[in-house]
Amino acid sequence: MADRTSAGLFGMFFNVLAKNPTEEHRQMALEVYRETRNYDFNDYQMYCDDALVTLGLARKKIDPEDGEERMFYGPEGEDSP
Repeated sequence: MADRTSAGLFGMFFNVLAKNPTEEHRQMALEVYRETRNYDFNDYQMYCDDALVTLGLARKKIDPEDGEERMFYGPEGEDSP
């Protein structure tokens, strides 16, 4: 079962940092983003895709398997696929 409460709190944090995406805020977001792996939810459940893109923690790319545009989460080079 997904931990939606934690997802919501992380999402709120990323939205706040993305309002002023300084390098310091990007670094803080990266540190916190890595902690999300210790919780039971998927990235999309934070409902902060735009904030994650702004902070460099997500991007839209063409999925090599099906050619569809999809959101890929994680820092550049660590995202999948």
